[in-house]
Amino acid sequence: MSEQQVPIKERRKTGISSAKVAAVIVMAGLFLSKASGFLRDIVVSHRFDETYRDAFTLAFTIPDLFYNLIIGGAIYSSIAPYMSGSLAVNEEKRGVRTISIFVSVVAVVMIIVCILGTIFSEPLYQIYAMNNSKIGAETLKLASAASKMLFPQIFFMMLAALSMAILNSYRRFNQTALAPFIYNVVSIAAIYFLAGNSTRSLMFTTGGILFASVFYFLYQYFVGFDKLKQFRFIFQPRDKEFRRLLKRALPIMFSTSVVQINVIILNYFAGDFGDGIIYALRNASTVWQIPYGIFTVGIGTIMTPNIAASYEAKRYSDTSNYLSSSLKSALFIAFPCAGFIALMSNDVVKAVYQWSSKYTDTNAQNAGILLIGFCIAIVTHSVVYLYNHAFNAIGHTKIPFGAGCIGLVSTPIVCSLLRYTNIGFISLTIAYSVTSILQMIVLVLVYNRKNDIRPHGVWGSILKSCLCMVIMCGLIAVIDHFLPGHGSKATQLVIIACKGIAAVVIYFGVALVMKMEEATYWISWIKRKFKRG
Repeated sequence: MSEQQVPIKERRKTGISSAKVAAVIVMAGLFLSKASGFLRDIVVSHRFDETYRDAFTLAFTIPDLFYNLIIGGAIYSSIAPYMSGSLAVNEEKRGVRTISIFVSVVAVVMIIVCILGTIFSEPLYQIYAMNNSKIGAETLKLASAASKMLFPQIFFMMLAALSMAILNSYRRFNQTALAPFIYNVVSIAAIYFLAGNSTRSLMFTTGGILFASVFYFLYQYFVGFDKLKQFRFIFQPRDKEFRRLLKRALPIMFSTSVVQINVIILNYFAGDFGDGIIYALRNASTVWQIPYGIFTVGIGTIMTPNIAASYEAKRYSDTSNYLSSSLKSALFIAFPCAGFIALMSNDVVKAVYQWSSKYTDTNAQNAGILLIGFCIAIVTHSVVYLYNHAFNAIGHTKIPFGAGCIGLVSTPIVCSLLRYTNIGFISLTIAYSVTSILQMIVLVLVYNRKNDIRPHGVWGSILKSCLCMVIMCGLIAVIDHFLPGHGSKATQLVIIACKGIAAVVIYFGVALVMKMEEATYWISWIKRKFKRG
């Protein structure tokens, strides 16, 4: 039977089901990446004291900003949809040539930026010394020195991201899923063996991170060599198709850089609260991004090329269905994660980071307080991320940029207003969540004006997920009252694991009673896998 003879509903179900299976593969890789990322932060806290931890954390901020400003998310959010669209209409050669030009031009710019950033790292880090910040002069000096190794790193991160975007355009998700995990493993080895409380050790450590980025790129290049070998260095910035892609990518570059600018803004205001808060902010940020970074990013990774291909082929109902399914799946996971993390914030931080006496109860308490403020963003930023990628996939890249600019205004304003209250440093993460809410409202209102591709059935799923979360949190609070997370490290881990398992069982149980399709789908999928096993 030809593709045209297959009923539309059957093709739609098959496509969405295949996308969900692919999402599981990507999520598994992201889970390993996040788990190893936690291990990396634990090793950092073990190998550095407070000053060097803050310096190591700050050292990444400005190189990451330049990376996002020049290319960053534009690689995946513009190249993957563009290549997917080219493949959907059987114009692979056009896509390969245009992307080759795009990457060649950006690579030249990136090399220049890496050289300038390395030379002028000291003046760049003086932005943190403004406004009578409590960040120490020694910390800033160490951060600027360490960044000299991290500027070259962003060039290889660009090449790695390019390889991932191209391979995912060809639906080679299994080949890219493990790459971030491998990068983290090499980074952990570098930190463990090279880190120490001296400038020399800090420099050697960031040099090891540079080596990890080189290995990260080479791994993906060789596993995807059959596809990546098509791409060549073609420096033709006047090419019409390249300019079309560049016009589409520029807003994505700027909107992606907004995220990193907000990180710098938060670190800037974190300096008002003394030593240790910058690292606590990083810890809290890493924890809330467990569900977001695994589930939402995993779902969005699969959704982006699928929406791009269906939209390019003018299958608008499929475009709507992919976004609907992605939103419902992501939010179904985001709500219970936000509720559980808010309820158990201090215990979660201790379980993840407190593996030695160097990470004190005060460190854990500070990170736990900041984590509570991030919990709203687990839900709202999931919506922002998926709508951003949907807009980018259909070529409307200026809208995510406009929504991102809200953050450049709202984050410093809210931080400035809240610093005069008595709520303390939780104001940093509250400001981030407020910004996320505003961005979400703008993106949803604008996208949903497009009737032919707007998502459907999402509000019903949200209401049911909220109810399931409330019931879950109520029961977990009762369990926590009778079983607090005290005792040895092993006891703490067992208790938090039991509460986590109880939360999953309760949430899925209530969802099954309410006949939510997200719960029934994943449970049926797991049963099928066990039967095959």
